[in-house]
Amino acid sequence: MNDIPPHTEHGLFADDTALWTTSNTLTSLTQRLQQSIDAFESWCKSWKLKLHPTKTEMIHFRLHSRKKYKHPVEVKVENTIIKPLDATRYLGVIIDKQLKWRNHLQHLETKMAGRISLLRYLAKSVQEPNQKTMINIFKAVARSVVTYGYPVVLTANDKVWDRLQIIQNKALRATLGLPIHTSIECVHRITKIPKINDYETSLLQQSIATATSNKDHTRLQHLQNIADQL
Repeated sequence: MNDIPPHTEHGLFADDTALWTTSNTLTSLTQRLQQSIDAFESWCKSWKLKLHPTKTEMIHFRLHSRKKYKHPVEVKVENTIIKPLDATRYLGVIIDKQLKWRNHLQHLETKMAGRISLLRYLAKSVQEPNQKTMINIFKAVARSVVTYGYPVVLTANDKVWDRLQIIQNKALRATLGLPIHTSIECVHRITKIPKINDYETSLLQQSIATATSNKDHTRLQHLQNIADQL
């Protein structure tokens, strides 16, 4: 991986690889990205690794996301042309080109619907459900889904956080078997569960403390950059 040009960064997780770079012009951006892809292809061939061009996706972040370009960014992976998408998934987080998180929120709402139904069923399946047990189940099957990938979503706008809070509210009411009109202030008072924004901010601070303790300077820098934007 040392063969990848210094103007491009990369991320590795199992068999997933991400390359990203920046430039002031589309021509330079395309050239930089293609140069990095070519270097990565050579590295893969050297190590007898197989690429999957049909599974390769690209997204182009730009200041004017609605602007139409006569010659948009395009690259080739093993002679397969890769064009920019409006949104792409990376390690379970759906990122859109405008960073509005609409696609990610829709995915979360769909995924959470079944879990909320499960929580409601469990709460009603016994005559006297144990509140502590139900809250632990909520943390495991519901909150863990909502908070997945939290560092990249923390800087989202208030509308995103309002929708995330609504998801948590529904899950908490289902957990306690409460009607949908129960005030969320009452729910939080009973469960002592913090609002989702506050909880994820506390997770960030814990991660910063862990990175500091482990002297993981790269991770610390990225996490601190997020904290500075809050």
